[in-house]
This record gives sequence, structure tokens and C-alpha cells, in this order.
Amino acid sequence: MKKKKDSYFGYKLTTSFLRFAGSIWFNTKVIGKENIPIEGRCILAGNHLSYVDAYFLFKATKRPIHFLGKIELFQGSFKWFFQMMHLIPVDRSKKNPEAIEKATELLKDEKVIGIFPEGTFHKETLLLPFKPGAIHLAEVTNAPIIPFAIKSNFKFRSKSTITFGAPIYVDKVNAQNKVEYLENTIKKMLE
Repeated sequence: MKKKKDSYFGYKLTTSFLRFAGSIWFNTKVIGKENIPIEGRCILAGNHLSYVDAYFLFKATKRPIHFLGKIELFQGSFKWFFQMMHLIPVDRSKKNPEAIEKATELLKDEKVIGIFPEGTFHKETLLLPFKPGAIHLAEVTNAPIIPFAIKSNFKFRSKSTITFGAPIYVDKVNAQNKVEYLENTIKKMLE
């Protein structure tokens, strides 16, 4: 049986609008976008400052990004929107085999996963401790992690940057704690 093809029409329309609106609001510089592969699986993982962080990723690549997002987003009247944007619901109060399974399936299908390892956004300058999801997905799918660091105060026409680092292949990382390694990589990018 032939696999049903996902529709990205609504996603592409929305991200085109967000790129346009974001370019009016933000003065954004994208650094290292060549580190995002043009095709093939990858995991974009970085810091989380605000609900609009996704804009900076949309600005950097036109490839559809399947973000992992809190399940609460799917419980309101905008459920249809988050489904159209191909978000993967995550229940942060428990383990999520369904979310991991869906993300794994998408990576094996050569798609892009977007993940904020802190698990929530915050106004702190320091990173919250990272959760292991990005590392786990990279280990089970052999997908490279493309680390990113967002810097912005989100004010009108303020200078904002998103920097993408070199791909991290977790099987080649010589560190006892790979989650900590990823966290430290992004910390250094934010300095």
C-alpha cells in the first residue's frame, strides 16, 4: 500500500507569511545556515526564549520543520493550526513513546525535527538543564544534530541573530554525558 503523502501547503503558506512579518519586526542575521543540510534527516536543537523562536528557524530554511511542542497547544481552539504546522504533541508530565516514535519515523523518512531541549521557554540568560530527547533521537536514527543559538530581545527592529553550529554526530562524540555536551556546545555559541 502506498504511503499517504503529507500536505505542507498550509505550512508553506504560514511560514512564508511569518518570514515576511518577521522581517518587518526583526533585524535578523542568520549565521551558519550552510550547516543545515539541503536534504536528508537532521535535528535542529537549540535554546528557547519565546513563542516566536520558530520564526528564526523558518528564516534560515525553507525545509519543513516538525517541531516537538507541548500537548497543551492541541487542547485549545487552535489545535487545527498546530496540526497543520506538523507539530508533534509532547506531554511534559510523563514519558512520551508516541512522540518519540513519530519523530523517529519522520527522521527515518529524511525529514527535519526541531527541538528545544530545555523543554520550555524562559527569560533567564542561562540555559535550563537539557532533556535527553534530541540525543536519544540522534542515537536511534543516526541523524546529525545541528545546534543553534538565538539571541534577541524581541523589540521592534532590534538586532537578532540565529547561529547554526557544525553538525554533531553523537556516535562520534567522545563525552560521557552527551546531553551535557550538547548543552555546553549551545552555551558556547551564546557567549
